Amino acid sequence: MDKFKRAQDWVIAVLGLYAALSPLFYTYSGSSVFSVIVAIAIVVCAIIALSAPGSKPIQWVLIVASVLLFIVPWISSIAGWAAWNLRIVSIIMIILASTSLKKIE
Repeated sequence: MDKFKRAQDWVIAVLGLYAALSPLFYTYSGSSVFSVIVAIAIVVCAIIALSAPGSKPIQWVLIVASVLLFIVPWISSIAGWAAWNLRIVSIIMIILASTSLKKIE
């Protein structure tokens, strides 16, 4: 597989970056630190997945981190549009990472 050519990982990286920068766009009712840390981890994992496209473990890490991002609004007491923003972005990332995982097999 060619490096840096998988569209799913590019989209995951962009969505992770958006989630990391979302405290700049939305007013968070709770702490945004945990969501930013998880989102940065997703961006790093997506870049690693782009450079090693056949790696199943990194895709699993992306899925777990995306599920964690989905749970973050409840952990950090984030409410309103910011919470829904994180949940929708994480669902898209979970779907994309799992389709990437199926293509590796």
